[in-house]
Amino acid sequence: MSAGGPLGLTVAGWERLAEEWGMPRYRGRQVFEALHRQGIRDYARIGVLPRELRARLSEEMPIRLPEIVRREPSADGSVKYGLKLEDGALVEAVFMPGEASVAKVNEFEDARAFSGSPGNPKSRIEDSRSSNSKFTVCLSSQTGCAVDCAFCVTGRLGGGRNLTAAEIVGQLYSVLDDAGREAAGARVVFMGMGEPFLNPEGVIGSLDVLFELISPRRVTVSTSGITPAFETFAKLPRRPNLAVSLNAAEEETRGRLMPITKTYPLAGVVAAMRKWPLESRRRMTAEYVLIAGVNDSPADADRLARLLAGIPVKVNVIPLNEDPVYLPGWKRPDEVAISRFVERLARAHLTATVRRSRGPDASAACGQLKGRTEDPRRRSVR
Repeated sequence: MSAGGPLGLTVAGWERLAEEWGMPRYRGRQVFEALHRQGIRDYARIGVLPRELRARLSEEMPIRLPEIVRREPSADGSVKYGLKLEDGALVEAVFMPGEASVAKVNEFEDARAFSGSPGNPKSRIEDSRSSNSKFTVCLSSQTGCAVDCAFCVTGRLGGGRNLTAAEIVGQLYSVLDDAGREAAGARVVFMGMGEPFLNPEGVIGSLDVLFELISPRRVTVSTSGITPAFETFAKLPRRPNLAVSLNAAEEETRGRLMPITKTYPLAGVVAAMRKWPLESRRRMTAEYVLIAGVNDSPADADRLARLLAGIPVKVNVIPLNEDPVYLPGWKRPDEVAISRFVERLARAHLTATVRRSRGPDASAACGQLKGRTEDPRRRSVR
């Protein structure tokens, strides 16, 4: 598996490199510890290494983080970053603070939740407004997205190349360095630009590095349902949390919202979810973008409950983040419709949460990450 640069090398990768260079394996571990646990970005500052090794690393394996070319802060404390890669490609990442003093709701936690029990569909109400020092970083896995979901701005702008493991880890470190944070406190979600399951090499390579720093229970990979890749990720010795974007409980509507359904039908996606190995006290997430008049009726909720029956799952309901330019005609449901949908799921004994998207004023919310600033399909012919 190609790491794509020093930041994508695992502990084992660094140890092999040290041996190849005629040095003890522990030298490789020292480099990994310095780069990832100590946050050192310059080999010259790794004092435990011989001077000659530091010079060779600087010459042959330079550390290059993505360049922050755009920083868009939101009123809620979130920051969307435009990051330029070495080849000039632009990707976006989002920092979302979790402190109650800064923001009331974490983008990837519960803003409102109902967990049904017989006779009391609102027996448990979860609230993410706890005071803590945690935060979330949303990362991209590709420079665009070819899945082309109808409700997603990134998809409207077309596909792009896969990111390497080093570029993915580099995104995280560019954000952490700018925010003055360390990886140990992070939640990481692969919910930015791109479809992670279409880039297994880069994503799994980055997970191999991140899992040395962050518990797999604090890392979530989202997919639109690329069914062949489920098995690849399921075989990992350490697995991230899995979030599957469903958005409809029947084939016709899902096909309208997600053209990829024609290639990977809904039945196959749900079958792959049922086979996904889950450790004790872990469950997967079913993501459901709620769109007014499209998939937000009580009947839609009932179909979703039947589809997911028996799966250890939490439904994350995401009211549409509107974009009149890229998503003309799509509307966010009103609060009555949102509550009705969630309560209907609760009556079917499903835990359902409503995601209150962070950073919409900075176009940093779910489905708003662009990277490009111009839709290539709308360019006039010169």
